Amino acid sequence: MLDKSDTNISQTLATFNQHNIDVALLVPTQTGMEKSIMDATATLRSFFKENQFHDYETQEKGPDAKVVKQIFYVRPNTLEPAFVSLYRPQTKSGDPRVWFSHLKKYAWPHNLLAIIIKEDKAYVVNCSDTQIMASLSTPTTPLGTLSIAAKPSSQNAATELLKMIGHVSNKGFIQTKRSGATGVGMTLETMLGISANSSKAPDYKGIEIKAKREKKGRSNRSTLFSKAPNWHLSPIGNAWSLLSTYGYHRDGKLRLNQEINAKNPNSLGWGLELDTGRDWLKGTHTDSTTSTIKHLTTWEMNVLRSDLKAKHKETFWVTAKCRGKGMDEEFHYIQIEHTREPKVRNLNTLIETGVISVDFLMSQKGPQSVRDHGYLFKIHQRDFPALFPPSQIYNL
Repeated sequence: MLDKSDTNISQTLATFNQHNIDVALLVPTQTGMEKSIMDATATLRSFFKENQFHDYETQEKGPDAKVVKQIFYVRPNTLEPAFVSLYRPQTKSGDPRVWFSHLKKYAWPHNLLAIIIKEDKAYVVNCSDTQIMASLSTPTTPLGTLSIAAKPSSQNAATELLKMIGHVSNKGFIQTKRSGATGVGMTLETMLGISANSSKAPDYKGIEIKAKREKKGRSNRSTLFSKAPNWHLSPIGNAWSLLSTYGYHRDGKLRLNQEINAKNPNSLGWGLELDTGRDWLKGTHTDSTTSTIKHLTTWEMNVLRSDLKAKHKETFWVTAKCRGKGMDEEFHYIQIEHTREPKVRNLNTLIETGVISVDFLMSQKGPQSVRDHGYLFKIHQRDFPALFPPSQIYNL
């Protein structure tokens, strides 16, 4: 019945889209208005289900299975509480129905109604009322408040986090909370009140925080994520076999610390190779004497793409000046690069061209055991534009 609307639907949807508000639309007929009963259209049913408001598919027929929830009719400056009944009658194959209380006091037949869901409550907006729609641009009105709440939570979180890191930066140099490579990140998270954990989830309200020391040249790379090979698909079998066969002794330990890429084998003969047929990334080793190339480790590219997408939906890349060493090292956090939504489809190309490389960080922990600090997929920050949409730089 949307074609009976007395208001332009395309323009109305465009208005809500500008404010990032998802809606479902209804147009009550004369009969529907008299009875306040309307068919729950497929679009409305899907909208309710996606927003976890109601699922008609699991609802039984009859009055005993009726679900009643609170709604609000949106006025220019007020909200009027009412109720909505969601049910499937015993007759007519149990076609889903929706009934709004007091609808006749709010709208006329053929008015365009928009439904907004927030925190398990439905808000009904009469889009045919120009005063109501005009209130969308005023933050203090009910509809304007819904518009603010509909902004991506990450934007609000980004503003919060930017202020928090700004306060840390204002303290100047801060002594590390941990010696070693991870000190720069742990110190920042400690100052922000973020507890250390092993979860792969983003650090702050959906935002990943990556801190690093300010460096020059090739060493100034950033870690995208860490991912161990799929050992079941890897001919080498496990981490100990890898370390014991290809590791070297340094500082009294068996180690395998190296950077490898797909463009050129490193000094130890290691490289990467994309197997496009199986959608694998293979770690290979070239024997210096025979030039024989062995496939040793395997990553599944679909897993890597998934991890990249999940890890960096939104990220703060924080750079710190540093001075001192060990537990006397100090950090001054000076800059943030704010990225969103990596172009995951570019991952294969960036690995193949050597823009993204992998660092092995392994050492012997005990008899036939490995202290594994990760298989780090890294990229130089200057190459971010090849992976991320335009970023924002904040100088603290």
